[in-house]
Amino acid sequence: MRSTQNIIIKDLSINRIVVRIDGESLIPLKKLVLKDSITNTVLDLHSVKWEGAAFHLSFNLMSLNHEHPIESGDWYLIGIDKNNKNHECYPVEELIKGMKERMFNISNKYNAYFDKSQKNYYYAESKIDEDNQSYFLKIEYAVPSQPLTFMQKRKKAYKKHMHNLSVWGFVKTFNFFKKFNKPNGNRLLFTSSSRSEIGGNQLYVYNRMKERGVDQQFKIDFSYKANIKDRRGLLNKFSFTRKLAMANIIICDDYQPELYHVEYADGVEIIQLWHACGAFKTVGLERMGKPGAPAFDTNVHKCYTAMTVSSPLAAAHYAEAFGIDESKIVSLGVPRTDIFFDEEYKKEIIPKVKAAFPQIENADEVIMYAPTFRGINARYAYFPMDMIDFDGFGEYLEKHNSVMLIKMHPFVREPLPIPEKYKDRIIDASSYREINNMLFVTDLLITDYSSVIYEFSLFNKPMLFYAFDRMKYEADRGFYEPYAKMVPGKIVRTSEDLIASLEARDFEYEKVAPFVKKNFSYTDGKSTDRIIDQLILKNK
Repeated sequence: MRSTQNIIIKDLSINRIVVRIDGESLIPLKKLVLKDSITNTVLDLHSVKWEGAAFHLSFNLMSLNHEHPIESGDWYLIGIDKNNKNHECYPVEELIKGMKERMFNISNKYNAYFDKSQKNYYYAESKIDEDNQSYFLKIEYAVPSQPLTFMQKRKKAYKKHMHNLSVWGFVKTFNFFKKFNKPNGNRLLFTSSSRSEIGGNQLYVYNRMKERGVDQQFKIDFSYKANIKDRRGLLNKFSFTRKLAMANIIICDDYQPELYHVEYADGVEIIQLWHACGAFKTVGLERMGKPGAPAFDTNVHKCYTAMTVSSPLAAAHYAEAFGIDESKIVSLGVPRTDIFFDEEYKKEIIPKVKAAFPQIENADEVIMYAPTFRGINARYAYFPMDMIDFDGFGEYLEKHNSVMLIKMHPFVREPLPIPEKYKDRIIDASSYREINNMLFVTDLLITDYSSVIYEFSLFNKPMLFYAFDRMKYEADRGFYEPYAKMVPGKIVRTSEDLIASLEARDFEYEKVAPFVKKNFSYTDGKSTDRIIDQLILKNK
């Protein structure tokens, strides 16, 4: 595990374009590699000379990447042992001190900088991971875009023209049907561009309306597409545009680009049932200066007449993130959390979850480990599996007759390398769709930066936060509040500390109740009814 310093760096330098590193490994290694923590790309290091436990390696910044320059990223020096476990490398104190003293000076032996222009430069900086003091090489490689050929320019211009034409046609069609929008009418539209059918908060609202019979007061329409990048067919787009223009109430639950192109008829209500609980990681305008931030003067999210959240704290967060007036954001609760207070649902769902995971039936404790993914987006998503101490977990679980369900983020496709001898104790639950249903059988949650903490806190059960890369994640992703101040449980950085906390039953459980009080205005299972009564039926 990374917490054990098995590989030591004793000296390093960058001479022009060649990196040289001398070190020592306390364990046998198959090979040394560079591994990018952003994209999870691995580059093998071939020029390594061994003298017993000591090694001397060198590589060319301009050619290691299959005879091309190493791309931008945070490249960790990793040793891979005979069991294919990853071990990071740790500089001696003298090197750490030298790198920190000279970190702002590009003219030193730890860094390299070359430039041809403001748009074409290459920068390599030796850095120390603030989480665990391991070494990595930060590369910034800027390449000017190649001039487009005549045909490429024509193709780009054509795509832009067709997009603009599509938006123009959408707006014109919308404005035509808007003329038929009846003030104080009863047309209600459920819509989303990120699912193929109604689900999430919308489904809870719709089902509750039917249970109460209030759906009879409306002409209800639906319009969905599975993915935000999917294109609607001509008939589907026409149908959606007509429904959108003629609706008196529009209910969405996520970012939906089509909603932000048009001006709605007077009196139209656009209700955003935002899909996430609480105010955890930064989003929208809060990400200014970081990857994924929107344009300064964006129209995105500005059309909502009401947005529902779980608490005033979340209201302040989303007002800042979306650049909308806080008076539009109402703390009525999150519909999908109502099931946690529904005894009938609980009686129905627990046997179903146990049937899906029969190993938990006779366990004294069920632990769920639900970390979030690493990487910049879905394409590059991964999780550092070497940070899961399967042997340590397995021994603990056997000792205490417990079972661990591991629920990886859907973006992570890599299978869990669970040792055969522990497969009855450690269960890969990543393919189980509804994590909220799994919470009903969970006694203890272990996570890092996942928003599932909000839902689980409503069960008033303990949590542990295994944040082995907290400093880096906080710098890259950002949190609405300082992480240590926000999370409702003990934070640990190493697998040894994690298992020690499990053994000692040291969870800092006293943080859970204040967390719930701060993040939920209501804990009564009536969020859906409040939204129906105060937002949908308010003029009925």
